[in-house]
Amino acid sequence: MKILHIIPNLKKGGAERLTLNIVNSLQSLSNIEVQLISFRDENDYLFLTNTIIWKVIPAKVIPSLSGKSKVDVKQLQAYIDAFQPDVIHSHLFETEMVLAHISLPKKTKRIVHFHDNMHQFRNLSFKTIFNKTYLTDFFEKRIVSKKYPKKTTAIAISKNTGVYCKRNLSKNISVVLLHNAIDLAVFEKKERASSSNEITLIGSLVENKGHVLAVHTIKELKNRGVILKINLLGEGVEREKLENLVKELELEKEVVFHGNIDSPEIFLQQSFCYFLTSKSEAFGLTIIEAMACGLPVVCTDGKGNRDLIQEGENGFIVWERDPKLLADKIELLFKNEDLRMEMGEKARIYAQEFGMEKYITELLAIYKS
Repeated sequence: MKILHIIPNLKKGGAERLTLNIVNSLQSLSNIEVQLISFRDENDYLFLTNTIIWKVIPAKVIPSLSGKSKVDVKQLQAYIDAFQPDVIHSHLFETEMVLAHISLPKKTKRIVHFHDNMHQFRNLSFKTIFNKTYLTDFFEKRIVSKKYPKKTTAIAISKNTGVYCKRNLSKNISVVLLHNAIDLAVFEKKERASSSNEITLIGSLVENKGHVLAVHTIKELKNRGVILKINLLGEGVEREKLENLVKELELEKEVVFHGNIDSPEIFLQQSFCYFLTSKSEAFGLTIIEAMACGLPVVCTDGKGNRDLIQEGENGFIVWERDPKLLADKIELLFKNEDLRMEMGEKARIYAQEFGMEKYITELLAIYKS
């Protein structure tokens, strides 16, 4: 079976990390020929591209309501014609737009991976029909949707995303639920000091990840006399704003910015719990990584992460975006070692269901269906 994965670039992100894990796992199987294509050479995962076939093939589509769209897909078309893939597995909406301008071999099955609820697919309603952003999304959706072949499957990474797909995609597209997976050999429990006062939050420094709430939670804990250190792993446009907030709240010792990190497991393995404050989260891949390291989780409701948290067993969802309520759960875990260890072990056991081996078996079944 010849499989082609296509993604715009390999910048730091959950979609990019999962795609690389999939390609690396597939290439180890017999009777599988897998290649990865990106449109740009940006790559924050050099350590995951050393042993795979990765091609950079420039491709661009800039749609225009005036009918003067800019389309540059000749190189990609030629490559697909030569490779003749049995499956094209696409990631992120930019790829969907490009592939809408590609003529696919008749035998090729299309897999559309919903790493989040891609807003371009949302339906118009009477309330939104005069909204420019919604109209643009609808225009782009029409371009993309009419080019999907009959054998098209959408992969939803959570129940919430599955509902979104079924509500907004054509009935001709089958929707399957396939939760994300991780390399369990990388994320595993290590012995840590029982007196650890560190927690970790992994995510791009963007508004949706809710780092402001996380910082205020640390301030609330400090006001209670609970002095913790939070490791923020990730980079983004909100960094300067967050650094100014940390200075304003006098939390320079408690909040540490590490930027993009290749090995987040090192920080997870020295923490006593994992913290996530996203406003929306299609799944929560970092939650599974943290659980695999034996950490209980304290998080806000991102909808997709509802699939992962067994309340009071492997973590807590705090339903209100309130630093005091979040601080309550973190303080409870920090001061109760028995509870922390019990929940951490349940989290570790739970995470074993999200390994790449099981994931690839299920993915191949989708390819062959």
